[in-house]
Amino acid sequence: MPSEQCTTHIYRGPRGKDNEASHINDGSSPLSVFLLYFAEIISLLVVETSRYYHDYIDRLDDGPTPEPDVTEAEMFVFLALTIQMGYGVRDKLTDYWSTLDQLYT
Repeated sequence: MPSEQCTTHIYRGPRGKDNEASHINDGSSPLSVFLLYFAEIISLLVVETSRYYHDYIDRLDDGPTPEPDVTEAEMFVFLALTIQMGYGVRDKLTDYWSTLDQLYT
């Protein structure tokens, strides 16, 4: 799917006059600093993930009905969960994604 078809939009960091990205200052939030560097990469991840999924589904002879495209909000959740995995030690990779009460973080 070409990037011009992507319909989701994310906050692109602080903006100054003429809609240009502002510089990092003492009042910048961690999220705004992160987005100054990674907003375009996250958008690219969304577009390419959806494209890969649709290519995969198209190759299947009798595949499932395609799901809606990945959104940038979903990509942020996935990335947040992946980063959070580094803060808690689990025995198995599947334990990080478990919904069991004893493994909930």
